[in-house]
Amino acid sequence: MPSIMALLARDSGDVDIERSVQKWNYACQSLCIITMTIFFGLRVYTRQFILNGFGKEDWACTAAWFLGVCYSITAILMGHYGGGLHLTDVPDEDLIPFSKTVYVTLVMYGPTAYITKFCLLWIMTRVFSPFRKAVIFIYAFMGIMLAYYIPAVIVKIRLCNPISKFWDPNIEGSCMDENAIIMADAVISVTSDLIVLLLPLPLTLSLQMSTKKKMRVIAILGAGGLAVASSIIRLALIVVTAKSKDTTLAFMRVNMLGNAEISIGVICTCLPALSALLKKVLREYSSNKATTSPSDYKMDTLRNQSKTQRSTKQMSVLERESDEDVLMFNAQGNPRIETTVNVDNGHHDNLRSESFGGIGVTRTVDVDVSSAHENRHHGV
Repeated sequence: MPSIMALLARDSGDVDIERSVQKWNYACQSLCIITMTIFFGLRVYTRQFILNGFGKEDWACTAAWFLGVCYSITAILMGHYGGGLHLTDVPDEDLIPFSKTVYVTLVMYGPTAYITKFCLLWIMTRVFSPFRKAVIFIYAFMGIMLAYYIPAVIVKIRLCNPISKFWDPNIEGSCMDENAIIMADAVISVTSDLIVLLLPLPLTLSLQMSTKKKMRVIAILGAGGLAVASSIIRLALIVVTAKSKDTTLAFMRVNMLGNAEISIGVICTCLPALSALLKKVLREYSSNKATTSPSDYKMDTLRNQSKTQRSTKQMSVLERESDEDVLMFNAQGNPRIETTVNVDNGHHDNLRSESFGGIGVTRTVDVDVSSAHENRHHGV
């Protein structure tokens, strides 16, 4: 009996209390907030200054980032009120605030997960627009998920009647089975993450491009499916701890995996846009290393090239890179177009090239002024 009394008498600052999960939660949430914000900030910069500015998809990504950050902040508050500790180590006055944070995370998880996956799938509809059946499937899948999450959120909001009974068991009323609802969410999450992971594979593999380029496209588009690892572990943990009475410890572990899943998804929605930023940085780095003025030999070689030779070389470059570039440009969302105009008026010393800023599709146009002038002279 004295040992039990001593256990109950321990306060939250007792050095004997196991706080490892609580500390891991603080570290996990800080990492999630920082990484999501960095990647989202880079996405905003890329869309605003390198690509064509904000679009509808970017506002959806903004909502996903905002909800993801709020979700992590709620998890920090959950840890502050005893999340990650054994139930017997949590002061009585913290139990109701802890349960309130649990309620908030239950309600927030569905909309946050849906908007994040919605952004990833939206990118895929644009990238694989030539695959009509695949696009129809993606839209149908987005609709099915929405048809699940809307009633699921309503059910979780009204989980208890009255709602306050969720965090105060002394209030008269009734509650639905919380574990069953959490389990349903976990199953839907695993299924949808697997689809996001696997969907780009058959579509990309069917394209005519090198294996290396295919892997790069799959890595960018399927990266959001990496959250499937977190969601599978989360589902397994829910099954194992479903009947646990140590709710403050069990739910904190489950919630940390939910945070990881959301954060990975938000980061991956930024990757296609960041591909344009990386390409711009590499291009500027290569330009700085290149010699500013070519040698006389290289200039003479360029001037002696016929228009046909130049056109053939430019076309071969475009053909070699077009498949991957089109996919990446579609993923980035209507990037600016760089146009190069080669004017050949019959005098080699007047050959000039003009570029209009931006990163994206490169279009090359050859204009033969001398031929046009000769045609006009002969009345053609």
